[in-house]
Amino acid sequence: MAYELSDSSNHEGSEESKESKKGGSLSINEIMMKLKRYGVSGILSYGLLNTAYYLTTFLFVWFYIAPAQGKMGYTSAVKRFLKLLAMVWAGSQVTKLARAAGALAMAPFVDRGLSWFTDKFKFQSQGKAFMAIVGFCFGLALIVFLVITLLWA
Repeated sequence: MAYELSDSSNHEGSEESKESKKGGSLSINEIMMKLKRYGVSGILSYGLLNTAYYLTTFLFVWFYIAPAQGKMGYTSAVKRFLKLLAMVWAGSQVTKLARAAGALAMAPFVDRGLSWFTDKFKFQSQGKAFMAIVGFCFGLALIVFLVITLLWA
């Protein structure tokens, strides 16, 4: 995906800026800087995509790429979990630019959604609503990882 470099506040002398002007695309660092401008909404946008990536990719790898034969015991299940999570993490390094670009595209919508969520559930600030959503994402991931691993133990 190529994004036009429309921001004049980048560092004119940096090698990264020169390269992106030549190619017309942004680097991961430039995309992350643009995400930071959205504040908690930009961070939340990236976090939501990361949560979706890790959960779907982990489940896909667990069931389709390296399916388990059946019950394997707790130690073997934990070893398998760690190996598969390492594979998923390696894949996340390859897809980081795409996820960051997607998060940048989603950030305005996430900003509106975060405002709605803050008002709807009467949080005192967007920061507190952000923490509730982050807690939910971590909790969901933990539950999925534990349940899947323990079912095969």
